[in-house]
Parts: sequence; C-alpha cells; structure tokens
Amino acid sequence: MSITVEAHTGGNEAAKRLEYEIYLEEGYIEANEFGVVLENENYPDFIHFVASENGVPVGSLRLVTDPRPRHEGIFRLASFTHFGIEDWARDLLARADLASVVEVGTMVIRPGHRGGKAYAALFTKALEFSIMSGLRYAVSTVDAGFHDRLLRRGIPMRRMGEPEFYMGSETIPVMVDIRELAQRVVAEQAAAAAGGRALAS
Repeated sequence: MSITVEAHTGGNEAAKRLEYEIYLEEGYIEANEFGVVLENENYPDFIHFVASENGVPVGSLRLVTDPRPRHEGIFRLASFTHFGIEDWARDLLARADLASVVEVGTMVIRPGHRGGKAYAALFTKALEFSIMSGLRYAVSTVDAGFHDRLLRRGIPMRRMGEPEFYMGSETIPVMVDIRELAQRVVAEQAAAAAGGRALAS
C-alpha cells in the first residue's frame, strides 16, 4: 500500500485524534472527555504533516513554525522546561536566529506502520520543508527507545541534556544540525544510486 503525506498549517483534526489514540494506548496520558492530548492545546503555530494510507491517517508529525519563544527566552514548547538543558545548547540557541530553529513536536505512528514507509515519508517531507525554509537546527524531546532507533538509522543527534521521565517514558532532549543531516541523506542516496548502477552493469 502506498503512503501519502499532506501538510496542514495549524493542524489536522484527524491527526489530533490519532495523537490522542496513540498517547492513550502507550500510557502517556489518561483518557479525557475531550478526546485530545490536553498538553497539545494552546500549541504554538505549527505545520501538521499527516501520513495516510488509503485516506486513513497512520502517522503524523508536528513542526513548530512560530519563532516567538514562550519559555526561558528560547523554547516554544513547554516540554523543554522539564529538562536540564546543557550550557552549550543554551548558548547556541541564544545566539541563533530563532526563526532558523524548528521544534519537532509530537510524532505518532500506528504500531503496524512503525519502522516502515510512514516514518520514511514523514521524515522526508519534514526534511524537505526544513531545507526549503532555510532552517538550521531542529530540537525535540524524544522517547529514549525512539532516540536509539534514530541513532541506528544514522540521524546525527546531540543530547542537549540528561534523560528524564516525562509523559510516561524516559525522554531525552536532542538537537539535530539540519545541514549535516541533509548532507548525510544526499551522500546515502548517492551511494545507493552508485550501488544500483554497479548492479545493473
């Protein structure tokens, strides 16, 4: 089955329901009468990338596009205030043009689609958007298990602080240099293409 990804400025209701269902299944939140992740209400401006299979959402990713800091003069998402952010990261972000720093918010994928096309499609679209928008750094708070899987996939992440128990799991604040990531992706694609040409010859 093919996966399609659409971008929705300001959010997508089906994706918000998907976030709620998965957070509930994973034990990150308690059920509530509103059927939403309450921590995601009053969210800064963001783009919702929604991966669908046959029109049914199977994954989503939020990228915060609002450059105005809300917390500690640097961060837009309150999740970062739960962690001790190291001085090097604070200094780098304080010096950076915050319009060039994107915060990666919630990312959810249905269990049957994890590690496959939905992740790859969301990752690709988010990276394309980041490059086209001239973004320099991406920061996020990432579940420790997902953090380890991303490292194995070659994502160049730097820990900005020590892991903490947050929203139901051990979580790590991280930073990605978008230029370095883009260079790695291009190099991997070039190597794969060269390998394909070698096999064809």
